[in-house]
Amino acid sequence: MKSKKIILLIICILSFGISNAQDTIMLMRGKHIIVSNSKIEVTAKGDTVVSYQLPNGKQKSKRADKVFSVSQGGREHILYVSDTAAGDLTVDQMRRFLQGKADYSGGFSWGFFAGGVAATAVGAAIPSVRFSLNSNNASVPVGVVVPFGYIFVAGNTTKSVEKLKAKYPDMPDDEYYTLGVQAAISQRRMRDGALGVLTGGVIWIVVAGISN
Repeated sequence: MKSKKIILLIICILSFGISNAQDTIMLMRGKHIIVSNSKIEVTAKGDTVVSYQLPNGKQKSKRADKVFSVSQGGREHILYVSDTAAGDLTVDQMRRFLQGKADYSGGFSWGFFAGGVAATAVGAAIPSVRFSLNSNNASVPVGVVVPFGYIFVAGNTTKSVEKLKAKYPDMPDDEYYTLGVQAAISQRRMRDGALGVLTGGVIWIVVAGISN
């Protein structure tokens, strides 16, 4: 009788641990988030979503196409659908790509931030082009092309494989992992370049206001 009670107690403890276990969601942008009570369900509109609860108790959900996988109780459910005929990566290749993206998504590119500030300053210094239309004079601030062009260029540059290996000698020698690292660097450069442009714009507005 006593042994039965002990077994029952162990089952209750295990059941409690499973029901309160943390789940891990791996997003298609490479980020891992720790959640609880995750569920894969279909909405009334027919969309597949992943609903979950954040550590602060807030309920959230994401479309399934934004999620690579959901890990529950040590078991991983893959939501990424690969269409290799269309040139998609396989599940394993995408996993390695996202892992590289996640590992190198941090940091801040001060050089590209400063470049964004400088691009805004250059754009502000370019005089507007004036023209007449139906006897009305108008002007076009062509200088605005410079900062936006800078953001575009920043987001389409990354480090070469050789430079990555030289800077990160411990980086796994894997093609798809490296592609993920390069994608993370491109996104970081675009983000920090855009922040630089925004900062430069604020500085320009403040200076213009003071000078007037």
